[in-house]
Amino acid sequence: MRSFRLKPAWLLALLLWLGLIVGGYAWLLRYSFAAGKASASPHTIPSSVASQAPSARPQLFLALHPRCPCSRATLSELATILSRAPEACDVTVLMYKPAGEPDSWMEGALLDKCRQMNCRVLPDPDGRLAGSLGSLTSGGVVLYDAKGRLRYQGGITASRGHEGDNAAKQAVIQILRGQRDSQKSMPVFGCPIQPNPTERYSL
Repeated sequence: MRSFRLKPAWLLALLLWLGLIVGGYAWLLRYSFAAGKASASPHTIPSSVASQAPSARPQLFLALHPRCPCSRATLSELATILSRAPEACDVTVLMYKPAGEPDSWMEGALLDKCRQMNCRVLPDPDGRLAGSLGSLTSGGVVLYDAKGRLRYQGGITASRGHEGDNAAKQAVIQILRGQRDSQKSMPVFGCPIQPNPTERYSL
């Protein structure tokens, strides 16, 4: 019986093809779990935010980029949180838009979903409001209790654009249910909120 042998050129091509597959998968895995930037949230709600989102209840602020593909998963996880801790807090979405653009720049499926969830939506030119809360990445959540004290800062997804149970989401649910006092900051997975994203993100 004749043995089958690959020619050197075919063997090299096969190895290169396998290398590209493994390398691409490794890059995708690394990208999915690469956390975005954040800075420390203030211990109490800044007056610039409190004046636009008055409430006597706990407040959850979500920084959201309407053209970041990761934002769909974030809103799905937020919907789960609100279903497991109903009426536990008021939700305000700080929706990024470039300064000088009309509010219609934010229109789309994500804004529609926010409205369906009865979230208060505040246009956030150049992400200034989100920045005042330490949120520099879309998907960043900051939770304050009824007295305006910081209880949580971080994301609510396990990785970029992925839904499913994760420690961050569970921490928020437990805080809202009164089962946990607070939680140290957790990583945020999403697109950067920055002054000039223009066409960089599209849904």
